[in-house]
Amino acid sequence: MIVIPRVAPGGAFLGAVGQIWGIMQAEITMQWRRWGLWLAFAGATALLLLLTVQAATFLLHLPPTSMYVREHFTSVDLDNLLVSNTVVYGVMFFGLVAALLVVDRLRRDQHLGMVELQRATPQGSARYVLGKFLGNYVAVLVPAFLSYLLCALMTMLLGWSAVLLSKFLLAFLLVFVPSSLAAVSLTLLLTSFLPLRLVQVGFSLLWFYFETGLGQYGFGSSIFNPSGIYIYPVFFPVPHMQYADPNFHTSQPLALLNIVVLLLTAIVALFLMYGWLAFQQQQKEKA
Repeated sequence: MIVIPRVAPGGAFLGAVGQIWGIMQAEITMQWRRWGLWLAFAGATALLLLLTVQAATFLLHLPPTSMYVREHFTSVDLDNLLVSNTVVYGVMFFGLVAALLVVDRLRRDQHLGMVELQRATPQGSARYVLGKFLGNYVAVLVPAFLSYLLCALMTMLLGWSAVLLSKFLLAFLLVFVPSSLAAVSLTLLLTSFLPLRLVQVGFSLLWFYFETGLGQYGFGSSIFNPSGIYIYPVFFPVPHMQYADPNFHTSQPLALLNIVVLLLTAIVALFLMYGWLAFQQQQKEKA
């Protein structure tokens, strides 16, 4: 059993860090003990690996009539195409899996009577929110990273250049990390005040809206899009890349802005979650 260090409100900085670290450890341990987490990531990894191997094999043995041969794609172009193809599906699968795996964490605390983790002061609620978020995020980030690494290593075993490893890691950092940060924080925020089933269904539909071609129209193509459509053409350019919306365009400033917006979305969601939990705590004290 993991003991969460209890620190009096207003305690020392190291004590607060110890409390956050204790909550993180508890969340990571509980998540990694769940068979469902490993089964979900195993299934998503198997599917992503299959798609990666299929694309890598095809691009290694292009027929003379292939569009990529006719358009004179270079080896760098094909590298970027393979990385983009894998990361697009990876963000779609792992982002959704990560969000759904953390969706029940707040309700679990309530059902098990662990509300005492939230301290009576706003500072205590802040530690609880931060530890809860970081613990769950690390718990889902590590399996996702290992899956990306496995896909990169598999392409090298098939005969691709070792340069792909650095490109896979760069894509993971630029696309998956910001999008998953936003996904996990928004999921925790929504489950703090909405019914669990509503969040599960609603977030899944919203995620697929952004990650599919539908997400390239209207609001879906806004700077809030987490699928990487602003990032791939800038950092992993491919000739004649087409979009569902012919009016869509991107640039390096827009790509960087997209990353910043997703990170700010995660931060704002955590602040709102902290405010809501602190408000609930105050209401309970008044009752």
